[in-house]
Parts: sequence; C-alpha cells; structure tokens
Amino acid sequence: MPAPIVVYSDFNCPFCYALNEELHRLDIAERLSWRGVQHAPGLPAPLVAWNGELTEALEREVAAVRRLAPELPIEAPTGKPNTTRAIRAAALALGMDRRRGYVFKDSLYRAFWCRGADLSEFETLDRLAAEAGFTGLSFARLDRHEIAAPTSAWQSEWEQSGCRAVPALVRPDGTRLVGFHGRVRTVQFLQAEIGLGSAGGTPVTQEA
Repeated sequence: MPAPIVVYSDFNCPFCYALNEELHRLDIAERLSWRGVQHAPGLPAPLVAWNGELTEALEREVAAVRRLAPELPIEAPTGKPNTTRAIRAAALALGMDRRRGYVFKDSLYRAFWCRGADLSEFETLDRLAAEAGFTGLSFARLDRHEIAAPTSAWQSEWEQSGCRAVPALVRPDGTRLVGFHGRVRTVQFLQAEIGLGSAGGTPVTQEA
C-alpha cells in the first residue's frame, strides 16, 4: 500500500478546522494520515480570554475562514488554549479505535470552533470521548500512566518538513500545500494521489 498523504493540523487553528471539515465532506479524511502538531506551544492551559490586538487578530482569522468556506459554522472563541492534551488524546483515541478516533478528533475541532470549549481541560476531552463511543475513558489517568503516543514524533516531523505553518498537506514525494485555500485548490492537490475527480478552476501552484 502506498504511503498516505499526511495532514499536519492544530485544533486551535481555524484554517485547520476548515480543512478538516472539507476533508470530512469529501469523505476522504480516513484515507489520509492526520498528525496533530502545536503551532503555538506557548499558549496557556486552561484557556485565558484574549483582548485588544489578539482578539482582533483572531476575529480576522475567523472572517478569512468565512470568506473561504461560507457554509462552515464557526464562531470566534474568547482565546486559544494549549492543545498538548487534545492532540495527545486524539492520538491515543486513534490508536485504540481508528473509526471512533476520527469521530472524536472531528468533535474536538467542532467543540472549540463552534462552542468555544476549552480543549486543554481533561473533563472536556473525556466528555467528547464518551460522546464518540469511548465510554469510561479518562485521559487524565492515561496521561499519568504515560501511555505511548506518537505526538513528539509528529511535532519533530512537522518542524523538519519545511511547512512552517498549519494546516499542511504533504504528499509522499514531499510536495506540500500549506494553509487552507478553499475547496477547489484542496481537491486539485489531492486528486492525483487519491483519485478524486477534477474540481475545475486553475491548477495548483505546488511547493517542492
């Protein structure tokens, strides 16, 4: 089986949320390799409300997503949480049950970008995991027991990939598409690798 396209993504990035929803709509998310990374590892846990220029910057990001994907439900949260626990939780869930893990992973994006849930809180993660079918799962207990998760390797791979931002789609040959550019360009980038039909529009300008 050929190596899958890798998706580097962070839950607190609105463009990552938009790309995740687009891949879900195309029904190809599980054919790719999702890898959670932190593009802003210095953010606090629990979430701290922003104000001033930070709030304005966040609102601009959300406005940009609305322009690129007007059908996507999204609300500007009060700030951004540290996503260490959320990424680790998603990795652990995917390792336990891939199908339910993807449901859980999707719910993390939506909980934050539609309802402003604090993804740095174990209570939030446990509740969303239960809703995805992981009954009785406690990420706080798993974290204490240091169950193996590949998140450190994912972070190192992303930092060494040259992407420098999220989201990033990376083909097996290293060709990458960084950022969320809307439906047409996303499909154009993916179609050669996974057989999607043409989405029309202008060709993708690819990075080597």
